[in-house]
Amino acid sequence: MDARKVTMKRITIALALTVFAVGLGSCGQKTRSGDPAPYAAGWTKFETVHFVLMDPPDSPRASHVSELADACEDVFNQLVTVLKLQVPERIWIYRFVTNQDCENKTGHSAGYVEGYRILTRIGAPLGGAIALAACTSIDPGHQANAFLRNGLREAFDQQDRNVHREAATLLATDHWIPLNECITATTVTDHQAYDVESGSFIAYLIQRHGVEKFKELWRSRQDLATALQKTCGGTIEQISDDWIAHITREANKT
Repeated sequence: MDARKVTMKRITIALALTVFAVGLGSCGQKTRSGDPAPYAAGWTKFETVHFVLMDPPDSPRASHVSELADACEDVFNQLVTVLKLQVPERIWIYRFVTNQDCENKTGHSAGYVEGYRILTRIGAPLGGAIALAACTSIDPGHQANAFLRNGLREAFDQQDRNVHREAATLLATDHWIPLNECITATTVTDHQAYDVESGSFIAYLIQRHGVEKFKELWRSRQDLATALQKTCGGTIEQISDDWIAHITREANKT
């Protein structure tokens, strides 16, 4: 396999959707971004059908931007096909050399998503961020619960990651966070467990209740506990029990 194909494969793997989770999300308010942001003056612009990639002059991977763009398109096409999305704008991806550079120039940490704009560090996975940005079109003016947004990103960021297996491992420890605590997120201190559980819960919602039910949940202006009970049926305790049973069934699947 030649060097270009190896590079393409690596980038595609870093961006690809997880094989078991399909979801949708919205992060922040819709942002129309027809021109580069002020901090990107002098940057290199690479445009595709659905993306505008912006790289700084000192980018160590500028020569690979076309391969990255192809991989982004692959992820996007899978996402919108599964969810039947109509994304009206191209997604702008601003790539910074370091996290600190992103923070200094934008006031946001790398990984930030607002509307159709992604701020990221060069080399970081983009699958989850693309999912959040593309699905802004579901409800542009609404910011869903943090647990759902975080779970969406976790579920989409890496290929071949079975978050149900990771969640099953947590179940056997004192690190497991009950669902009623996860959905408020105000008392969570174990962020690693929170990330795993949120990704597993998003996968569970889509697999068990379907995309349309998840969309209904995502659009809800009610608190997440109330919305879950209305959308999924049952009490939070019953939903939690069903989720845990789902984790047990799915944990050993590849």
